[in-house]
Amino acid sequence: MTKQGRVEGKTVVITGGAAGIGRASSLMFAREGAVVVIIDINEEAAKETIEMIEADGGSAYFLKADVSKSAQVDAAFDAIKSDVGAYDILFNHAGTSIVKPLHETTEDDYDRLMDIYVRSAILVCRRALPEMVANGGGSVVITASIASELGYALESLYCMTKGAVLQLSRTI
Repeated sequence: MTKQGRVEGKTVVITGGAAGIGRASSLMFAREGAVVVIIDINEEAAKETIEMIEADGGSAYFLKADVSKSAQVDAAFDAIKSDVGAYDILFNHAGTSIVKPLHETTEDDYDRLMDIYVRSAILVCRRALPEMVANGGGSVVITASIASELGYALESLYCMTKGAVLQLSRTI
C-alpha cells in the first residue's frame, strides 16, 4: 500500500472501526499516514484490521469498548491519552441496523439503536471534544446516512437515529 500522506502525523480515533465500512475507513486513514486507534466491541475483526494496517507499514491500536457505556468510553479514552497521546480526528462510526416495519419493532430494538448510534456519539464526543480543544483542535466526523433526511419504510428506527446524529453533527 502506498501512503498518500494527507493525514501524515495525525492520530484518528474510529469507533466501530473494526469491520465493514469502519474497517475500510481504518485502512484508508492508515494509508493516508495516520496512526489509527480503533474502539470496537468486535475484538476478532479489530485484530484482523490491525494486522492489515501493520502489514502495510502503518501503526494502529485497538481498545475493546462498548461506546454506549460511559465508563467504557472513559476507560478507552484514558488509555488513548496515556498510551497513544493526543488525537486529531474523531470518527464516530459504531453502528448496526434493524430492518423491519415500525409496527414490528420493539422497545428493545429502539433502545439498542438509540444506544449504538445516538448515545455513543454523545458520550464519545462529550469525552473527546475537551481533549481535542485543549490540544489545539481537530476534526469530528459522525457517520450519518442519506436515511437521516429520507425515510425508508423498513428502517424507521435507523432513519430516526441517523437524523439524530446528523443534528448532533450540525450542532457541534
